[in-house]
Formats: sequence, structure tokens, C-alpha cells
Amino acid sequence: MEKGNRKKKEIQNALKMLAIKKGYANVTMKDIGEYVGLSVGGLYHHYHDIEEIFGDLIESETSDVWEGFSNVKSFDELMNAIDGYFDAEKKELLGQVPSVNTLMYEYYFSKPEAERIVIMKISHDEVISQITKILKKVYTDKKSCIRISEHICVVLQGLANLSFSGCITENIVEDEFAMLKAYLISNYDPEDK
Repeated sequence: MEKGNRKKKEIQNALKMLAIKKGYANVTMKDIGEYVGLSVGGLYHHYHDIEEIFGDLIESETSDVWEGFSNVKSFDELMNAIDGYFDAEKKELLGQVPSVNTLMYEYYFSKPEAERIVIMKISHDEVISQITKILKKVYTDKKSCIRISEHICVVLQGLANLSFSGCITENIVEDEFAMLKAYLISNYDPEDK
């Protein structure tokens, strides 16, 4: 990894860790600079503001998720990729690893309502588009891919919201993931690709 990219990753991680600890709205460029050992001027060499860092952090986190599905060509490969994703997501939902889920909502709700609605819709549409692209590699009924994508998104967002409340358990996560897998299986026609 190129040195500049490595430093940007460090800066993104600093925002993630500081925002988890202090809350997104309470993190300053000075905080991030101190975390990574840069002056504020040095930090501005890489990023202009916290929102730009946050955008790169979210893009990096989501591209890692989509990368796990990049080689899917069959239903079995899809199920294996889903298992890997569910294992990682379960750790985030249960608070076993730092997660950007809370940060995303803090970011959204730091915006005025009209802007927040637009940003959240764009984010939702991007997620649905990515999931649909993955499913279209395996399912032949393209309309059902969108419906399945919406269902997956609703379940995952519901679990994320439940995790914010502290009411989530490992059994809840495992049951919901098992039901999602059963849903994927029930909508798959072995005659598909």
C-alpha cells in the first residue's frame, strides 16, 4: 500500500475510533491529528475536513464488504460469501469489533432533516444497487433480485437499530441470519445459472 494511502487509512481509523468513543459530532481535526501524530496542518495535507474523512471511511468499509462478493458466480459461492459476511456483521452487531453503523446514523442526524433524507435515500439506493448486482450473478429473475435486496436491507437495518438499543443477542442475530439464508434459498431456482 502506498505511503499516502496508508496514512489516509490511519486517519480514517482515527475518526472511527474517536467517534465511537466521543461521538461523531464531538471529534475535531485536532483530535484526529493528535491520534495519528500529525499537526492539524499535516492532517489538512490529506483531508480538508472531517466529512471528507468520513466519506472515505464509509467508502473503504463498504468496498471491503462488496469485495467479499466480487468472485461470486454460483449459488454455493453466494452462500459461502454470505456466511463470511454474516460472521463479520455478527461481530459488529454484538459489539465485539468497532463498527461504523452507529457513526453513520450520527452523521445522518447531524444534518438538517431535508438534507438527511436525501443522503439516507442515496445511501439506501446504493446498498440496494450493490446487493442487486451480486444477486443478479446467480438469480435469473431480475425483479426478484430487487425484492430480495430490499428484504435483506430491511433485516440488516433492523438488526443494526436493535444493536443500538443494547437489546440484541447472539440468538437473535443467528436466527435472523438463518431466516435470511432460508429466504435466499427459497427464492432460488436450481435452473438459475
